[in-house]
Amino acid sequence: MIKQKYIALLIFFIAFLIHQNIFAQYVITGRITDAKNGDPLPFATVGLKGANIMNVGAQTNFEGIYTIKTKYKADSIYVSTVNYKKKTKILDQSLDTQTIDFQLQSEAKSLDEVVVYSGENPAFKILRKLGENANKNDRKRLTAFEYDSYSKMELDVNNISEKFKQKKVMKQIQGAIEKFEKMAGEDGKAVIPTFISETISKFYYRESPARKKEMVLKNNIKGVGVKEGSFVSQLVGGNIFANYDFYDNYVPFLGKDIISPVGNNWKGTYSWYIADTTNIDGHICYGMEFDPKNDKDLVFTGKAYIDTASYALVQIDATVGKQANINFIDKIKISQELDQTPEGAWLPSKTRFLIDIAEISKNSAGMLLKMYISNKNYVLNQPKELSFYDLPIEVAEDSKESDPKYWLEARHESLSAQDILASRLIDTVRNVPIVKTYVEVAEIIASGYKRYDKFAFGPYINLFAVNREEGLRTRFGFKTLAGFDKNWILKGWVGFGTKDKVFKYGGEVNYILSRRHWTVVGIKHSYDIERVGLTPEIIGDNKIFYAFTRWGNFSGAFYRRENEIFLKTEPTKGFSLNVAFTTRSFNPLFKFQYRTEPQLGLQSNSQDFYDDSFLTIEARFAKGETYLMDGNERLSLGTKRIPVITLTYQHGVKGVVGSDFNYDKFTAKIYQSFRLGSFGRSDYTIQAGYIPSNLPAPLLFPHLGNQTFFYNRAAFNTMNFFEFVSDKYVSLNYNHNFEGLLFNRIPAIRQLKWRLIASANVLFGSQRQENLDLMTEAIPVINPRGGDITRPRYTFSSLDANKPYVEVGYGIDNIFKIFRIQAFHRLTYLDHTSPDGRLPKSFVVKASVHFSF
Repeated sequence: MIKQKYIALLIFFIAFLIHQNIFAQYVITGRITDAKNGDPLPFATVGLKGANIMNVGAQTNFEGIYTIKTKYKADSIYVSTVNYKKKTKILDQSLDTQTIDFQLQSEAKSLDEVVVYSGENPAFKILRKLGENANKNDRKRLTAFEYDSYSKMELDVNNISEKFKQKKVMKQIQGAIEKFEKMAGEDGKAVIPTFISETISKFYYRESPARKKEMVLKNNIKGVGVKEGSFVSQLVGGNIFANYDFYDNYVPFLGKDIISPVGNNWKGTYSWYIADTTNIDGHICYGMEFDPKNDKDLVFTGKAYIDTASYALVQIDATVGKQANINFIDKIKISQELDQTPEGAWLPSKTRFLIDIAEISKNSAGMLLKMYISNKNYVLNQPKELSFYDLPIEVAEDSKESDPKYWLEARHESLSAQDILASRLIDTVRNVPIVKTYVEVAEIIASGYKRYDKFAFGPYINLFAVNREEGLRTRFGFKTLAGFDKNWILKGWVGFGTKDKVFKYGGEVNYILSRRHWTVVGIKHSYDIERVGLTPEIIGDNKIFYAFTRWGNFSGAFYRRENEIFLKTEPTKGFSLNVAFTTRSFNPLFKFQYRTEPQLGLQSNSQDFYDDSFLTIEARFAKGETYLMDGNERLSLGTKRIPVITLTYQHGVKGVVGSDFNYDKFTAKIYQSFRLGSFGRSDYTIQAGYIPSNLPAPLLFPHLGNQTFFYNRAAFNTMNFFEFVSDKYVSLNYNHNFEGLLFNRIPAIRQLKWRLIASANVLFGSQRQENLDLMTEAIPVINPRGGDITRPRYTFSSLDANKPYVEVGYGIDNIFKIFRIQAFHRLTYLDHTSPDGRLPKSFVVKASVHFSF
């Protein structure tokens, strides 16, 4: 009996072991991240290796997390994904549950090395099906949609070298660096947070006419040098700027148009390969890798998942590498996950993008900008009234929310350990004195002003100048900010010249009546010295060019007193209206006269000054233009592909405030920027003007010349200042940037990332004989108030109505990433003399400095 009991116990023990072996489960979890920046890697393949292991593995989710459950013990675990080196780690055989994290190093990959079957690439059939079904799957099939959104943005310092750590600013935050190095993992690199934000918002979209709006409900913002306010709150929402649609032919990013891998150009631009099939939330999908045929173009590399049933794009992971022709950027990465709606269309449920900003030098650090967006609670086909979308970005008055309890409930997902540490340590970084100094200097360079809570002083570009009339000119100015008042805006400045010893000054008072329809009323007064044909209303918004025209010879100078009362409003989105009444005086410092009684011919009296009072009505049509609010100022983000049309009418009123003239003046302007496929981007400006009245030359249309060394897009760059004047004209300014189309294909110079540019400027104009006669010398001026008769007399030349002014240009942009050199050839009027007696130059070279990606 005892022996039988031992046998029974042995059998039971063996059965128990067998049962444990059969039903035992080993669990391995972990997170896969980029070793350089800590960004999670979605859609990565994780697998096990071992004697009895076959096809056991998993795929990381959108957060880079994986979980593998198996009844067999494995020897090792590996991970692989597109554009990263494959990596393997040994597993601990004694543990049933393990956490294994990976930090992967990036690796250049070319699909040209993949062997494709003879005949047509099988991926092409799938991509054609995707295109055929785009109208069913793309979000644009919906008349409208809206959803709740959570977004998180972070700006970090990365690539911190040992030499950079020895700098004073880094030594003061050494403790924070050590904590982040520990958090980065065994193969990762530390990143130091400088800004972090969380936002809860609602996003609305309407298809016809196309409108979008984001309402920022709550936000929590921390950052180095960041002053919480509506401007920052608008930037961190995310959906207005990161609502990417890969079904479009181009994906806009940082002002660039990146060719979509699933748009109409998929075959000519990309190489494709079917990698695998996988189940994503119940959808069996083709896993398809894509690689650019020319990595110097604005293109992606990565992997897309396409539903085998609906042929819809379900997930995509797309990266633009440092080889692409984008300045200051090592990498751009966009990951997107889409959900199918009951209507069949797919909407983005999760989006993550990363911008890896390159180091300026070997001993400096780089920057990382990360954003994560999660969307839920979709509402379909319920468009709002058009007026609802008037403000594309709206921030709630009570949006600021720092209570941790609120965010625990509001977040769509919990924060990672690294996010929590970043939030805690960011105060350590921003309170370092030298960091504050760096931030203040950067702000002055970017805005031109030194800002305080209520006032800003500047702009510093106008602080001083040296010219023939004023000697050393100094100027000091200020303006109030939203901290002073959210409706009243005060501006003022004072200047003085050491040679003319005349004080110049200006002041302006504005009041914001409405922010929704951006309605501002104001009054301003100024007394200053200007130059004929180079006044602010002619030069426009190019403040740098205007500042440089105040240096040097300063020919054509005159003193001007100006008063203006104005109203600006935007009654509906895309249409703005400006109404103003202005008075101006003209007191020249050069020999000047015009006939006050031209009908008397040579017997007419002459005058060497004039006063002008006029009413201006301007209408501007800019469909789809988006604005951001920076305190009490509105900043335009431009329009997409739609022409911007501006129509202006001016009426001079004789006798009002001493005005000398009755007249009518009509002008029109059309501007548009558009892409020419792979040939680059073009923009054009068409302008036309007509004055049926008789006026002195300075009140006609002086065409903007350029005698500086700096390139001006709006000027005729081979024309002298005030060389030609018209009372009717039509002009075309055309510019084309080939981007990397040509230089990217020349091996010797493509690493320089130069961009070929070309331009052409054409002008048709003329003056009626009556206006020419008006400026003919007559009898001496009675009671002169202005012009210096000892100086040469200006001549105001007219173009030949049948002979256009033409100049063409070509050059290289993006030299050392910030310089532009462009040569111009003047093709007509080569023997014409300018008002100051100068002969024209048939060939000039201009330069400019500008920041662009």
